[in-house]
Amino acid sequence: MSAPTSLIAGIALLFASAIGFAQSNEDLPRRQFESGLTFLRGQRYAEALKDFQAVIDSFPRSQVADNAMLQVALYQIDVAKDLAAAQSSIEQLLKTYPETDSAPMGYVVGGRISMAKGRSPSDVDAAVASFERVERLFPGNDAVPAAGYYAGEALRLVRRYDEALARYRRVAASYPSSPWAARANLGAGYCLAQADRAAAALPEVQRVRQMMPASAEATAALDINSILYRLYIRAPKAPAFAFSGRFIGDERSNFNDVVGVKVDPLNRILLGFNKGIAVFDSKGTLTSTATAQDPQAFFTDEQNRVVFAREGALHIDRVGATSITVPSNEPNKPPRPVEEMPAVVMTSTGQRLVVNKKDKTVVRYDAAGKYIGPFMTAINTERMAINVLDDVALIDKESKAVTILDRDGKPLSKILAKGPGYQFDEPVDIAFDRLGFLYVLDRGHGSVFVFGPKNRLITTFTIDEKSPGAFMKARALGVDDAGRLYIFDEKAKRIGVYQ
Repeated sequence: MSAPTSLIAGIALLFASAIGFAQSNEDLPRRQFESGLTFLRGQRYAEALKDFQAVIDSFPRSQVADNAMLQVALYQIDVAKDLAAAQSSIEQLLKTYPETDSAPMGYVVGGRISMAKGRSPSDVDAAVASFERVERLFPGNDAVPAAGYYAGEALRLVRRYDEALARYRRVAASYPSSPWAARANLGAGYCLAQADRAAAALPEVQRVRQMMPASAEATAALDINSILYRLYIRAPKAPAFAFSGRFIGDERSNFNDVVGVKVDPLNRILLGFNKGIAVFDSKGTLTSTATAQDPQAFFTDEQNRVVFAREGALHIDRVGATSITVPSNEPNKPPRPVEEMPAVVMTSTGQRLVVNKKDKTVVRYDAAGKYIGPFMTAINTERMAINVLDDVALIDKESKAVTILDRDGKPLSKILAKGPGYQFDEPVDIAFDRLGFLYVLDRGHGSVFVFGPKNRLITTFTIDEKSPGAFMKARALGVDDAGRLYIFDEKAKRIGVYQ
């Protein structure tokens, strides 16, 4: 073999070896990335993050390093609710991997972070600009319809319904076969219902069921249809609700001193009473009980764990407790524990809003229990509810009115104790459905009053006290995604189901 031929052969062999080495170098990071995705699907978040971080740290030049960084950012915004960490991850992604397949979705996540931080005009403009940037920089990319959908969401969350509808409809028209089109139709349904246009909302959500019949979006569409049908078509010709004939819980269980009924994102029904939090599955079977002596309030956190308030702290079942304090009224004194917390809700960003009964205030804390500041002052309340827009409703015990505030504590409206077609006697609990409609449980009347957009009374639900399912001694109310009512009655000592 001549020298030139030997050289060419050697170069070819070296090149082939380099290709094999590169392929082998890509194989391990890809397997580790896929391992992280598997852990993520199983909600084993700590293990998923280990795999993603290993890819980022050990294989920064691999083809999946950018994907791993995007998954970390999505975890931080969707699960951990850590906006600062998510922002840092997205900034690093767009700086380090600006031309990768993850960059377009990085801009989408960046816009979502802007929207989660606040809903001032500047926050909304920043979010929408980030979404619009996706189509300009990456035309034809799969992230473009996602950006259009989230632009609609940003506008809907600040009640700019006409602008939001325009965004949704553009996505549905331009990308009819994309899953984002179905989500846009669902968003349009929300928009129309919240704008008091229920008749127009029904065909929008029905379209979702036709497009993606086996999807989570189709399930949500069916739930919305059920709510709208019940409140706008069945009523007022017939009662919007009827007793299902079903109770949840055993009356022999002695559910005493009940502090609330809630339906969580997993469709579990939770009942707080003097011995803890009983957890039932969607069929009404008792699956577990978080033991707690005399809990004051409870909710489920970002990881769907039961959290209850007791003795100046928020306790996570079988995990630990976080002290809840407020600054002392006296200088140079340590913070004071919040001893009575009859209501706690969690915002979409993971903040906790806690009723401080002694001070007649509602106080804001971060997910770690760090004091942020007052949310509302001069309110005597023991019941509080929050909706998908982060609007907060509170029953004022003294005036019997319901006060509604936005996510920043700014008053939005008030439902007075007496209005067109209704009068409260003893309102004891409140809940929002997934459309943002407000349900007020009145023990005095044995009734549920349902208020829709602009706080207009839509319907009143009452069962004659001699009829099955009557709730004349009602104590707590929960509403599930399909608008079914779960009412605990002290006479029945169980939760009645109404649909």
